[in-house]
Amino acid sequence: MHVFAVFVFFSFGVMGLTMFGERYLHHTRDRWVATAAVIGVALAWLAGFDMWTLWHVGLRADWIGTTLTGLALGGGATFLHSVTVFFTGLHRKLDDQAEVMEQHELRRAA
Repeated sequence: MHVFAVFVFFSFGVMGLTMFGERYLHHTRDRWVATAAVIGVALAWLAGFDMWTLWHVGLRADWIGTTLTGLALGGGATFLHSVTVFFTGLHRKLDDQAEVMEQHELRRAA
């Protein structure tokens, strides 16, 4: 279970680094996914994190497990980014900002 927790926290880290890069590089959604995958692979290699070995899944070579872990980190970061974007945009849908702005403008005009 601790392997999954480390995976989720690393995914949050990859998401944060990718969002930091997105702020300065202004890339599209396709580049976001590729950037998250590259950062995930780099982080997995830097940390030496191979979740497949820790889950006792036999792979042909050790480098394959680390690379697949990095790609999974990039995918997890992309999923977490989608979930957080959904919930940050949800308040606009529920509060109906257009209606609030119209009411504010009507009060000011009256």
